[in-house]
Amino acid sequence: MTASGTLTRLEPMLVRFRSANLQRAAASLLAAILALAVLLGPAPARAAVLDGDYVDGVTVGADAALRDVAIDVYIPAGALQTSDGRELWARGPEDRRAMASTTKIMTAVIVLERANLDEIVTVGTVDLRPDESSMGLRKGERVTVRDLLEGMLIASGNDAATALAQQVAGDVPSFVKLMNEKAKALDLVNTHYADPEGLDAPGHYTSAEDLTSLARYAMRFPEFRRIVATPKSIIRSDKYTHVLKSTDQLLGRYDGFEGVKTGNTKDAGYCFVAAAKRGDVELYATVLGAATEAGRFGQALKVIEWGFAHYKTTQVTTAGDHLGRIRVSDYLERTVAVETGETTSTPVFDIAGPVRRRVQLAADVAAPVKRGQRVGTVTMFQGDKLLAQVPAVASADIPAPTFGQRVAFFFGRIWNWVIGKKQ
Repeated sequence: MTASGTLTRLEPMLVRFRSANLQRAAASLLAAILALAVLLGPAPARAAVLDGDYVDGVTVGADAALRDVAIDVYIPAGALQTSDGRELWARGPEDRRAMASTTKIMTAVIVLERANLDEIVTVGTVDLRPDESSMGLRKGERVTVRDLLEGMLIASGNDAATALAQQVAGDVPSFVKLMNEKAKALDLVNTHYADPEGLDAPGHYTSAEDLTSLARYAMRFPEFRRIVATPKSIIRSDKYTHVLKSTDQLLGRYDGFEGVKTGNTKDAGYCFVAAAKRGDVELYATVLGAATEAGRFGQALKVIEWGFAHYKTTQVTTAGDHLGRIRVSDYLERTVAVETGETTSTPVFDIAGPVRRRVQLAADVAAPVKRGQRVGTVTMFQGDKLLAQVPAVASADIPAPTFGQRVAFFFGRIWNWVIGKKQ
């Protein structure tokens, strides 16, 4: 075979070889470009602890030790409060933000304070945008106030919120006025309402701190507490049946979770106000401006779990603990032992520092002394916070002295005075 013939036969092979190499090279180049884009592109939101975060009222930036224990979350604003209003953690607690359908917490409060739950409501014109949440009301059907509350709080129905506002106040603007008056009465200084549903609007805002406080107030109403803990309900009006499914994805899936309210709009992002109870400890958490639906639930759960990890019911006094001795005044030289009168447990926030005890006892006690008789006070503190106060009691019975003993003690005191002995 000639050289030219050999080249003719090899040429297709060479072409295929060059083509394969070019394809591999192109693929490698494309992979490198993509990798570089990932490296140089915007990073996904990461959980973080910020200097401005508050732990028990102290900013992380002001106490370096708090950085290791504060919550790392990726939300712009949030708060965690105990049932009695102590704020364990917060981020931007007073920042004014859109609140979406968490607005309906206040709508429910006004209704519960002003309306009869069994009152019949005839639904007027239902005018909703396609993207608005609804319980499915239709013009002319008759439902109770209680049914509308379920439709508003379980399914987050804007139609139910509007119907309730019209029923209670005659029209929506008058109802909104009641909402703002209530906000002022509750000292929600960073809250103002423009509608009862939670649509984005100028002058419609709240803060994480205000919203958490409002949720605690709303949970005082047994009907509110019942409804927000209901994952599913069926409402039957005079004409239609409405199947309601809660927008709250944590209901029934988390130990002690009690629900409250979700919300989502363009301005507000994904919002969630949550309540959970374990034993004697109940916590309220608010998440504002989460980036995703799953994120609001995940972040709220993280905040609540952190709360339960650090705020626990703790035994702070034990009955029978020895506290010292005090003089029995009717005797010449006799004392009685004193002990703690009660065992007491109370929630303690472990990050707030050590628990201290202060014992205050009477200088003396007159006979007869009865076992368990109060002779002082035991007070437990953590920082400047009072945790508990229990009686200090005598630990034994001491009878009154006999006549002969009293005479002997009288002369004994005179002798002690003569020799200068302290009485």
